[in-house]
Amino acid sequence: MAEVFPFKGVVYDRDYAKEEIMAPPYDVINDKEKKMLKEKSPFNIVRLTLPDSYDKAKETLSKWLNDGVLKFDEQCCFYSYQCDYEFEGKNIRLNGFIAALKVEEFGGSVKPHEKTLKGPKIDRFNLITKTNAMFCPIMGLYNHNKEIEEILNIDRESFFEEEFENIKHRIARITDKDQIRTIQNALKSESIIIADGHHRYETALMIKEYYNKQGIKEGGFDYIMILLLDAQTGGLSLNPIHRLVKKIDDFDAFLTELKRYFVIYSEDDGNWDFAMYDGEGFVYLRFKENKPSDLLKRLDVSIFEDYIYKKILNLTDKDIKNQRVAGYAHSKDELIELVNSKKARLGFVLKPMSFEELVEITNKGLTVPQKSTFFHPKIPSGLVGYHFKSIEGCRDV
Repeated sequence: MAEVFPFKGVVYDRDYAKEEIMAPPYDVINDKEKKMLKEKSPFNIVRLTLPDSYDKAKETLSKWLNDGVLKFDEQCCFYSYQCDYEFEGKNIRLNGFIAALKVEEFGGSVKPHEKTLKGPKIDRFNLITKTNAMFCPIMGLYNHNKEIEEILNIDRESFFEEEFENIKHRIARITDKDQIRTIQNALKSESIIIADGHHRYETALMIKEYYNKQGIKEGGFDYIMILLLDAQTGGLSLNPIHRLVKKIDDFDAFLTELKRYFVIYSEDDGNWDFAMYDGEGFVYLRFKENKPSDLLKRLDVSIFEDYIYKKILNLTDKDIKNQRVAGYAHSKDELIELVNSKKARLGFVLKPMSFEELVEITNKGLTVPQKSTFFHPKIPSGLVGYHFKSIEGCRDV
């Protein structure tokens, strides 16, 4: 049973709620970008999401709350969120809501779709246990629900509406108790798939365990801030991560082997598995054999790695991971640029996995191969924050 709750969000005072306070998710910001964001405003959220030290973050948050830069909402709310963005020539509206999700071990009503690495969790653990707050929502998907869709489509006055990175972001409060209960009841029988933020969710589990071991069995640490989106109508783009081959010792031998497993043709009829770019143009590959019946093995990303990386190039999992020969691109344009600049010998465009495939995989307790999915857009930090105190008075609204 997925349990979501309204909360008293930590929001910027209107006098400070301008473009300069937002920042990209912490894990995509480099040192140069961090410096630029800090120079934009003394109140940019990057000072809390990517601080110079954990103690400094705690000090800054306390000061901003005392000075009124940030404040707790007076009411328990879900926060409707919309943004309009363009991706690969399409104009799309993202439409969801931000809630406090009660954390539970993976495998029940909250499901991962990929495995994670250990490193990034320690940093977020230290930051959140020091500040008792988080300002970067994770993203989750739920199956289409008409009742929730109708609530999200109600015209509400935004309390925050600013442009950042050429995207206008709008936040409004959902305070009606009947609407809140309708959303909660609708999700009780649903599973939530973590789309973005696996590390942060696992960090929340670590934090819960940390306090439980101290004898503290319940509190604001039991929840994580999440942007929830309808998998079918929420507007999140599920995209593939394309593959690169950085070097090939014998191209003719590689091509001969490629033809053993794939039909190669020059016209784009849409009926291809991979589109290969060599710096001159694209050719199209169609797998000769019947795709495996196994749910994971039949994914395009699995076929690519099993046949092109492993059978043809003789790469091991370790070789793929170290990326000396293997490589990745998050867009077709990036792939073309990397091949044209000689940073890769070949680029392979993959087709996206469907949301239906993703749901089927996670419902069976499986995870997709690493670097299989790329969700767009990324949600900036600074829209609303969650503090351990934010849940107080909101569990029985």
